[in-house]
Parts: sequence; C-alpha cells; structure tokens
Amino acid sequence: MGLNDRKQAMYVCIHCRQGLMDPVAQLDEVGHLDRYQCSYCGHQATIPPVAISVTQALSCLAGAGIALFLLFRHLGQALQAFQLGNGNMVTDLGLSLLATILLVGFVVTIIQAIQSMKTQLQYRHVPPRSG
Repeated sequence: MGLNDRKQAMYVCIHCRQGLMDPVAQLDEVGHLDRYQCSYCGHQATIPPVAISVTQALSCLAGAGIALFLLFRHLGQALQAFQLGNGNMVTDLGLSLLATILLVGFVVTIIQAIQSMKTQLQYRHVPPRSG
C-alpha cells in the first residue's frame, strides 16, 4: 500500500494559507509518511494520521480504566489492612503506586493523542486565501 493507493486528505498550510501541504517522503525517516511541506512557502510540518491518534486515545482510555480499577482496589485493600491489622499494607501501597504511575502515563498519552488530532484538524480546516 503506497502513497497513491490510499486516499490522501488535502491539508492547507497554516503558515501562508495559500499552498497545499504535500507529503515529503524521505526513506531514512521512521515516520516519513507524516511529514508534509507546503507547495507555496515551503513550511514543513508533521501531521499525524487521525486513525493512529484515535486508536491511541481509545487504547489509553481502556488502559486508564484498568489502572484506575487496580488503584482503587489496592488502595481499598491497603486501607482495610491499616484499619483491621490484617493483610500486607506495604504490598498494596506499592501496587497502588504502580497503578498511579501507569494511570499518569495513560493520561499523558491521551493528551498527546488529542493534541495530534487538533493538529490534523487545524491543517485540514484552514480555508485558503483568495487572491
């Protein structure tokens, strides 16, 4: 599946608003399909595909839900161990800390996915200047 096989979205340059953003293919780059250059002013930008951003956000929402469940479960068990004196409170607090770290990572990745979607929409919906 090459560049010509898939339907390309038309991106308008947000720098000059007169040129279209054309894909720049440099084979030595890892994300070479995400690089674009304006045909009018030469402005370059990385515009991530919206499908990747959406699947990234949905996967992170699922992961954040699981991490949140584990956080509440182990915090509850740690509280119960503290109040009743049974169970291993240190282990549950450690697992709660681990779940918190995972949750923060998922939230940061969701924020990055949302910023990527905003970037893509910003380039897609800029009306070209007339004249």
